[in-house]
Amino acid sequence: MVNMIAVLIPTFKTGNYFEDCVRSLAAQTLSKDDFHVYVALNGPESPYLSYLEKTFNKSQLNYSVFHLPEPGVSAARNFLIEKSCEPYICFVDDDDFLDPLYLESLLVASDEKTIGLANVKAFEGDIRLSRLNYIGESYSNLSYYESSILKTRKYFSSPWAKLIHRSIVGETTFDQRLSKGEDALFMAKLSKRVGGVRKASPEVVYYVRERPGSASRRRTKKMDEVKRFFYLELCYLKLLFSSGYAKAFIITRMIATFLQLLKSFK
Repeated sequence: MVNMIAVLIPTFKTGNYFEDCVRSLAAQTLSKDDFHVYVALNGPESPYLSYLEKTFNKSQLNYSVFHLPEPGVSAARNFLIEKSCEPYICFVDDDDFLDPLYLESLLVASDEKTIGLANVKAFEGDIRLSRLNYIGESYSNLSYYESSILKTRKYFSSPWAKLIHRSIVGETTFDQRLSKGEDALFMAKLSKRVGGVRKASPEVVYYVRERPGSASRRRTKKMDEVKRFFYLELCYLKLLFSSGYAKAFIITRMIATFLQLLKSFK
């Protein structure tokens, strides 16, 4: 039997929070025979590789762990896209975790042209994982609604909290020249092949752990922000004047990039 979903997790200097992520995957209502977890440890190998193996050995999950000497989340994701073969791709960050219904319900919501979206909840510090021991109601009783990319842009701008068919990803890769803003650019590039999005019911949640030391929350130099701004705007302009892309969504990303630049100077 062929797995349906490739769960792709990049990790750098993995911390204990990763156990919550693995625990949430082990608690999925979707059969473990239907998904495979791929992890790319980028950067230092020791002691993190052995920690990852020990964590997975307790889980009974189907998994593969790879080590990439050079750090970089984009390179790690690109590597895992190439290494995996399942028809659906699910991006997960190593410090986040999923509701038990996550994979099963998004698999129903997605197809070759439609991206399934989950609700997103952010938190800081620790959170009680009591729901991970709960097997929820059957996915057939859940409700979904379809929408455009523009109406769901706050969900669409990142690769996580969704299930994406490999035919939508195609040859698209994450821009390895960027350490910030690469997620939204990747999704903008995908918009050409997205027929629609379908959002699952509110109880299907992707939990985002906001850590002070995470890459997304690190402050960067003002000159680096300026360079990033012009590079991203140029990339978006190329998409904007190319046919087939979601132009309204791309315009919102250009505005958001400008606002982020202004925020960096406050």
